[in-house]
Amino acid sequence: MVSVQYPASGVRPLILFGGTFDPVHGAHVRAALAVSQVLGDAPVRLLPNAVPPHRPQPLANASQRLAMVRLACAGHPALQADDWELRQAGPSYTHLTLQHFRRLIGRRRPLVFMIGADSFASLHQWHGWRRFAALCHLAVVPRPGAPAPLPAVEKAFPRGQARLLQTLPAGRRLMLTHPHMDISATAIREALEHRGQCRALTPVVEAHIRRHGLYNVRTSAAPAAPGIIEPDTDAITNIDVTTNTDATTNTGANTMETTRPHEF
Repeated sequence: MVSVQYPASGVRPLILFGGTFDPVHGAHVRAALAVSQVLGDAPVRLLPNAVPPHRPQPLANASQRLAMVRLACAGHPALQADDWELRQAGPSYTHLTLQHFRRLIGRRRPLVFMIGADSFASLHQWHGWRRFAALCHLAVVPRPGAPAPLPAVEKAFPRGQARLLQTLPAGRRLMLTHPHMDISATAIREALEHRGQCRALTPVVEAHIRRHGLYNVRTSAAPAAPGIIEPDTDAITNIDVTTNTDATTNTGANTMETTRPHEF
């Protein structure tokens, strides 16, 4: 278990976790809980993208993706769905989201952006990425096979321990060792279409998908768990998370601004 360290000021960081969430799945939840825990049970806002730039658009519409994220967050007090990006016009550029939340929480409170290791390796391709270090920290979640980032990207975000991300407002990088973001949303959608179920999903999210016929799943498809017919937020169980406060992790599932090697 992680030894939780609270900031001296008593103000916990705000963590942002963006992505298409098409659909949101168990690895998203585990990663969000891991980063929250290592940063003193800090709150995490999960933000579905509205219009991901330079990549195919989500199959599920905005309201359905937001509904699934809300279901996945239910039962986890630290997690909250946030529709801010869905309410904005135009592409969901990360630097605009960071600027908004920095204005919202003020200059002194730590702001942390979760990003996957593969996305961290391509951060130099994101629109306005050089502004990020003045706005937020990065929490990097491991991704199998992720390449190394450019030296310029690593230099922009010096590696630091959790306590630095809890006291400084921005500019550091926390590298997590667990959990691994080793689930592909594309593979999940294919499993849903061909088998009508996928164990990578939480039961309530899978039930919602089945009930609404998303991703070509027939409403008559067999449920993944006995007795679960409709979404039930009480059915979501807590997930054990193992992290290391001395390790820095990339847990990014937010929008790639140019190219994105993997889809979460």
